[in-house]
Amino acid sequence: MKLNLKTVAMAVVSCFALGQAMAQELKTEVFSLLNLDYPGLEKVKALHNEGKDAEAAKELLDYYRARTGVKTPDINLKSIKISKTEQQWADDALQHTFFAHKGYQPSFNYGEDIDWRYWPVKDNELRWQLHRHKWFTPMGKAYRISGDEKYAEEWTRQYIDWIKKNPLVEISKDEFEMKGDSKLKGDAENMRFAWRPLEISNRLQDQTTQFQLFLVSPSFTPEFLTEFLLNYYKHANYLIGHYSDKGNHLLFESQRIMYAGTFFPEFKDAQMWRKSGIDILNREIGVQVYDDGGQFELDPHYHLAAINIFCKALYLADMNGFRDEFPKKYLDTVEDMIMFYMNVSFPDYTNPCFSDAKLTTKKEMIKNYKQWAKLFPDNKAILYFATEGKKGELPAYLSKGFLTSGFFVFRNSWGMDATQMVVKAGPKGFWHCQPDNGTFELWFNGKDLFPDSGSYVYAGEGEV
Repeated sequence: MKLNLKTVAMAVVSCFALGQAMAQELKTEVFSLLNLDYPGLEKVKALHNEGKDAEAAKELLDYYRARTGVKTPDINLKSIKISKTEQQWADDALQHTFFAHKGYQPSFNYGEDIDWRYWPVKDNELRWQLHRHKWFTPMGKAYRISGDEKYAEEWTRQYIDWIKKNPLVEISKDEFEMKGDSKLKGDAENMRFAWRPLEISNRLQDQTTQFQLFLVSPSFTPEFLTEFLLNYYKHANYLIGHYSDKGNHLLFESQRIMYAGTFFPEFKDAQMWRKSGIDILNREIGVQVYDDGGQFELDPHYHLAAINIFCKALYLADMNGFRDEFPKKYLDTVEDMIMFYMNVSFPDYTNPCFSDAKLTTKKEMIKNYKQWAKLFPDNKAILYFATEGKKGELPAYLSKGFLTSGFFVFRNSWGMDATQMVVKAGPKGFWHCQPDNGTFELWFNGKDLFPDSGSYVYAGEGEV
């Protein structure tokens, strides 16, 4: 049998690259980032002080595997469920076919030696969202449900591979925001996508779930733990100095830095991270929400996103004992936001698609209302929509005007047979708001007769 030398050489190089990506190194610098006086880390501290860092890392892993008392609302390890879609994402990811963007299906394959800079369609969102690693959590669920080590093994490989191929370098704020004709190349050009603050925050939040799902795996070694913690610290430390200026991005980032400070209290900077997130949320809820409950982007979908950001912070606070860091005014404003959204929604629980809005589903919204009903048990209208009318009461009015936000709702009933018009006629909005004053949607007898087209897939690689 004849072998092509070029083919053999390429195979050797490929295997070497894969081996390098798989290699897990003990990152001893992580011990300087941890508060080794934190309760439970006594053995870790003693071993580190003796210069036995490999043993200290093993002890640290044992500590995390035994740790209780820190919780997140995103995963219940006693009741893990995986959808058909998530299972597909997990299985595809084993072959490096990554679900990055639902607007580009089928998903793209990023190569045996993963090319994190592959840009098959010149759409910024496709490249940004690749770095949100949406398939990582499904891989974790698949691992926990099946017990098949291949998911954990591949996740650790991809995690290390991402670290090695997406280094953190400094670029200017204008370059991050893609202002002007950028000449960036290589690692600097890649920074705009891999290390955009919104994507950093996404990973900070989701990796708390992935940490919990994979922690029991033999592939989650002491060496990998140090790689993970060092990378996580870099994320949080960078984000806190590079927040977005305003808007929903800032809300997402502050809520997620809260996650970092809450889930990893062992870091020396953990309290600072958590406080920073809480302070921003307490400030921005007064900046971004009008007195009538409307979020200042004047977009129903992003209004809903803002509600859930503010609520998620409360869920995390409730689970970890720091609800008192959010004043009553914060809760009152969230309740006003929910009532705003309830009023502008149609009888089938969907929302008008003004500006860049997207449609929600009834299933999704009932889940939201059920969560909100726990936060606001005395609100009978929220309970009504949470139970599809089985409990609670409808608002005592039909039509409603939100004068500051400029949303006006006219209806003759709250039922499916209603005639309902929602009109947008508000102030100059921001970011996801479009110049669409005078736009309306008309619901009649079970159907939206004048739907707005809402958002679309962004095009082009320029500033969007």
